[in-house]
Amino acid sequence: MDQDKITHLVEENDLLRNELRVAHEAAELTAELVVKQFEQTEREKQRFQTVAANLEGFRRTLDQISDGVFMLDSRSNRFIYVNQGGLMLTGYSEKELSSMTFTDLIPSLSTDEMEKTFKKLRVEPHEPITLTSTKTRKNGVMVPVEIFLQYISPEGRPGRFFSLVRNISERLLEEKEKEKMQAKLLHTQKLESVGALAAGIAHEINTPIQYIGTNLQFFEESCEDIDEVLTSMMELLEEMKDGKVNKERVEALESLMEEIELDFLREEIPSAVKQAREGVNKVSSLVNAMKAFSHPGSRDKEIGNINEIIETTLQVSRNEWKYVADVELDLAADMPNINCHVNEIGQVLLNIIVNGAHAINDRLTEDPQGAKGVIHIGTEAWQDSVEIKIADNGKGIPQEIIDKIFDPFFTTKDVGKGTGQGLAIARDVIISKHKGTIEVNSEPGRGAEFVITLPKDGGEEHE
Repeated sequence: MDQDKITHLVEENDLLRNELRVAHEAAELTAELVVKQFEQTEREKQRFQTVAANLEGFRRTLDQISDGVFMLDSRSNRFIYVNQGGLMLTGYSEKELSSMTFTDLIPSLSTDEMEKTFKKLRVEPHEPITLTSTKTRKNGVMVPVEIFLQYISPEGRPGRFFSLVRNISERLLEEKEKEKMQAKLLHTQKLESVGALAAGIAHEINTPIQYIGTNLQFFEESCEDIDEVLTSMMELLEEMKDGKVNKERVEALESLMEEIELDFLREEIPSAVKQAREGVNKVSSLVNAMKAFSHPGSRDKEIGNINEIIETTLQVSRNEWKYVADVELDLAADMPNINCHVNEIGQVLLNIIVNGAHAINDRLTEDPQGAKGVIHIGTEAWQDSVEIKIADNGKGIPQEIIDKIFDPFFTTKDVGKGTGQGLAIARDVIISKHKGTIEVNSEPGRGAEFVITLPKDGGEEHE
């Protein structure tokens, strides 16, 4: 065999060996890739199983919630998920709900209103909406519900509407019971206030009654004297008719007129009548004020004027403050009527005015030589609300307790002198029932000021 053939065979052998080596390496690499792919597939499978298990756990968790959890498609607005709580709340099956929308369950919500709500949620996805309405169950029963709505847009996935629906039947019953209890508390405090004010009202009435009585006694005595003069005049008239008038008879009449001071009576009787009429008006005013204050009032709000409520309250509470303070009024002349619970607002004002008088009295007790206090009451009308300011220059409220004064049963008065309900009721009446505000500013030793704002509509737009 010549050298060329040998060289050629060697080259073919080397080439074959290289091909075998490459094939072997490729086989090893392929095997390695297959193993890695298998391992990755196993990991993906395990991860999928974990996610599925988590999702199933999450679903089971949601099914334990008594509230209804709903997920809606953002294009069709139809339900795509409902938990067991939602199924129980609606009475429908998951299959039945899959072809329904919120408007099918809540007749009070029109399709247009629902579309506007969903549109707003899309524009402001981070601003959820909460509303209350009544929902119709499959059996036709209407259920009051609170609905929480939010638009959720997961990254890279279509957006969804999420809703949490809660049956608020029990809560509404509890609120009604609470309202009844608060009404009873308010009525109880009003009765206590009427009882506490009764002695003062009696004293206020006693003064005009006394000068009415005094003037009536003056009228009685004056009538007797005038009757005597008239009798003498009539006798003189008869004598004049018979032509028997004599000088002595005339002088006797003149003497009698001087004796009873007829000129004085003619001057004083009109004045006494005026005083008696003023006394009657005063008594009538006090009685009407007390009648208005103690009237049970209506369960519904009514039209009332804050200035008139303040004046009535000052009349019935006059005996509580007149010995320790003067009242300064700065009432807005253009004060409009507002929608409110008139009697309850009157009770709030009474509590604050009487508290102010007591604070001034406490200051005067510590400093008997101190000047008489002042309670300043002002009102002002704004565009949508009215404002009442009641300030006194009593002892003031210590800063460490100023945040507690509206708490139920909190009082700084001695046992038997305060129930701690006055300002708690005031806060409930102003904030809960009228959607207004009540604030207090105080500086110990210089007095306190309460600022109340009330919506003109009685808070109806906020309910």
